[in-house]
Amino acid sequence: MMWRSFSSVGAVLFAVSVSMAQPAGVVIDRIIAVVGRQAILHSDLIARVDQDRQNGAIINPVVECGAFEDLLYEKLLVEQGRIDSVEVDEAQIKAELDRRIRYFSAQLGGDVELEKFYGKSVTEIKSDFRDQVRDQLMVQNMQQTITSDIRITPREVQRFYQRIPEDSVPLINAEVEYAQILRIPKPSIDEERRVRRRIEEFRESVLGGEKDMCTVATLYSEDPGSAKDCGELGLVPLGTMVPEFDAVAMSLKEGEVSQVFKTQFGYHFMQMVERRGEYYNARHVLMRPQVGSAELQEARLLLDSLAGLVRDGMATFADLATKYSDDEDSKGANGLMIEPNSNSPRWDMGDLEQQTFFVLDKLKEQEMSDPQLIVMPDATKAYRIVQLILRSPPHRANLKDDYRMIQQAAEGKMRAEVVDKWVRDRLANTNVRIVDKYTTCTFGHDWLKTTADQGGKIDP
Repeated sequence: MMWRSFSSVGAVLFAVSVSMAQPAGVVIDRIIAVVGRQAILHSDLIARVDQDRQNGAIINPVVECGAFEDLLYEKLLVEQGRIDSVEVDEAQIKAELDRRIRYFSAQLGGDVELEKFYGKSVTEIKSDFRDQVRDQLMVQNMQQTITSDIRITPREVQRFYQRIPEDSVPLINAEVEYAQILRIPKPSIDEERRVRRRIEEFRESVLGGEKDMCTVATLYSEDPGSAKDCGELGLVPLGTMVPEFDAVAMSLKEGEVSQVFKTQFGYHFMQMVERRGEYYNARHVLMRPQVGSAELQEARLLLDSLAGLVRDGMATFADLATKYSDDEDSKGANGLMIEPNSNSPRWDMGDLEQQTFFVLDKLKEQEMSDPQLIVMPDATKAYRIVQLILRSPPHRANLKDDYRMIQQAAEGKMRAEVVDKWVRDRLANTNVRIVDKYTTCTFGHDWLKTTADQGGKIDP
């Protein structure tokens, strides 16, 4: 069977918040299973089921039993890790605790609200969660140890594929591989000076009391996300904004207005609203230098000449992409575009954004498009040319066209088999006890046999 990873932030803190929400003197938790020396609490299961619910699962007894078996497996990993003296790096524990505290602090509105919610200081909260985080990291380390020696050969991939029933071989949609050369025109020096001068004037009017920061941000800021809120960002943790923005924010006192500064998005100035440790709330005004028609035309003509070099056999698309493309993610791969979810150069045609789909749909393999005007995610304009490298029509998966996908499936099956064998072997020598309520579950492994043979049940 396949085991889910144990890495939910919500599951860790939810169990504690459940117990803290109960009146004093009320029995709020109990042990529902013990694996070796590792206890599973009812609150652990509540947290895991709630995690499944938030992920869209319809909760029923089967789902609850599956969540319970996941917890049994994780406790078995922790127990074996301690028997084997597997160490968890202290720096890793600290970093993970800090990350989770930052996450929940942001959700609740800052460290003050977090401490109010739990009735404890941040230091005390971290102390409470330390053992849980250490166990979760132990689970991750043990999982990696169990499967670290897995190596799959091409012959094993072939055997895996040949054993798939003919009517179960998956249907693969039409796919493409493509590359691009992107040119992002830069505003002229005159335009940069014009915008800098204008935003400096707005800053001076705010400092002089002639204009209110809220009015300036609402009427003139080019940040659509904050302009409607008087330029206010809301409480954000360090690392949410670009580094230059964070650096300016951390240098300001409450109410103070910054100098004009530049980021990749344009020119800003900000006014600090409040700071809470590593969180801050600020108002800001953003103004963007605009790219003119002359700069856009220059980018289009350059791409047109590059395409001509490729068509005339005087250069390769890959070499030109490496030299001229402004897309940092693809230029190091000869312009090849990588699908982020699969980390593969293969793109399902149905997953392409509309403009790319219509361009590639008209190209033959190795053919290039004319320069195309596109709008970037930050609303700036750019030009690109794309080359269709490969087109794969809809088909049943096969070793020639889909080797990587089949290899990943074969590795997944092998990994599951190794983990299942490991669990069977460890259960032979591990005492497991389970409360009556969950002895009716249908498990992937015989946890109940060890319950009956070695430890018996837990009293309700």
